[in-house]
Amino acid sequence: MPNNNTNRLDLSLVIKLFFSFSLGVWVQAIINFFSVPVITFLISPAEFGKATMYSTLYSLLLLLVLAGSDQSYVRSYYEIEKDKRSQLLWTCLLIPILIFIVVSLFLIIFSGKLSLVVVGEPGHSIGVLVSLSLFSGILQVFNLTSIRMQKKGFLYSAVFIVQSLVNVSGTIVYAIFFGRSFYAIVYGQILSNCIAFLVGFAFEHSHIFPVKIDYQLLKSVISYGLPLLPSAFLWWLFTWLSRISLRMFSDFVELGYFSAAFKLSYVLYMIYSGFQNFWLPVAYETYEKDRENKNFFADTAGLITFVMALFALLVVAFKDIIFLIMAKEYAPASRVLPFLLLSPVILAVLTVTARGINFAKKTYWFILSDAICVIINFAGNMALIPLLGARGAAISTGISFVVLFATETHISKKLFPVKYPLSKIYLTFLFLILDFAVATFIEKSLVVYVFTTINIIAVCLLNLDWIKRGVRLTLSSIRTKSFWLS
Repeated sequence: MPNNNTNRLDLSLVIKLFFSFSLGVWVQAIINFFSVPVITFLISPAEFGKATMYSTLYSLLLLLVLAGSDQSYVRSYYEIEKDKRSQLLWTCLLIPILIFIVVSLFLIIFSGKLSLVVVGEPGHSIGVLVSLSLFSGILQVFNLTSIRMQKKGFLYSAVFIVQSLVNVSGTIVYAIFFGRSFYAIVYGQILSNCIAFLVGFAFEHSHIFPVKIDYQLLKSVISYGLPLLPSAFLWWLFTWLSRISLRMFSDFVELGYFSAAFKLSYVLYMIYSGFQNFWLPVAYETYEKDRENKNFFADTAGLITFVMALFALLVVAFKDIIFLIMAKEYAPASRVLPFLLLSPVILAVLTVTARGINFAKKTYWFILSDAICVIINFAGNMALIPLLGARGAAISTGISFVVLFATETHISKKLFPVKYPLSKIYLTFLFLILDFAVATFIEKSLVVYVFTTINIIAVCLLNLDWIKRGVRLTLSSIRTKSFWLS
């Protein structure tokens, strides 16, 4: 928790919490980083594109069946007595299970038509596969959420590592022994969800028993979660729109380039995910205990902006080396990657700066912000994809996220006034956009490397205060050993 005497960010505590929740995420990022080149040798860009369309459908339907109940679980967790949290879990699970049964019937009945829309070919059992994915996905969402809300960071990390290992190994084994098609990626995903759930359940199931539904609580769960569904749908549309637009305005090959580049951007998404996993429980708990402790939020926003920007620039600096170890047919994806890195950077910062909307329970503002960005992203895709293909989709996505940040941060500040270092944050975003533009349109690696190095120096100078604090903390920790032993 923050230092109550000074209301400033306790950097050592942030690092400890981040480490416990991020260990698995980092290992997952490493596994994904080294597995993507292997998978690109086994699966063609077109098949990669088909797997992406399958994932698009799965993510939409998972959103629908959850119906905001997972968010109700998070929001109500610290408001419910400890011995009644299993009732909260099953009450929140009731709605997804009922909706899942209905959705699965439709999926199986219309499986043939779905196959034609999703992969462009009839005769695939898409309906059954999506149903299996949805069931495993529901279990895994609540499994991970329960572990996270209990702040069991190392167990959370272990589940993440198992999920990633099974996903990659399942995909590779299927591709080698059964066929180098999109099915390899689909079966890898289903298997990883199931195994990861079993691992989480084996080590932590106290939140599951007794099995009991609180029908009085059900009304509260629905009233909080259901209004989030339109916003969640718009958010899904916003984040997946570029892939849908590539399917509409381009072909599976360009979609495959986009998907491969997006996979490599997971390095930053994993950092964002690790930060989010520990930050959300800490943010809600801090708000409930001390609503005037606003410096804690301002400091965290500045720190995460610096860290994410630095990693994004490092990925751009070494992107050409990364793509050398991938199949040659994926080479064009190297210039798709840069602008895709804006998304995880901005999402990480928004995890801090947009919390005022949640604190005030005025989540309808997310509908407005997401709707604005969907329109901007779609307009950008229509204009840029015919000209630049996957690069155009990446640029449109990146710029839309900047608009999202500006909109949600402004609204959040009105509801929960915090003096975020916005001038520094926006200047950092400007450095990133300029660097990503050079990396997208200039093929010479040396030019990109030099320009990126200049931007890294600029970002470090801009955040010199955080570097000094980090150095002081490191030196103090080495001398006292308290950081490692506490």
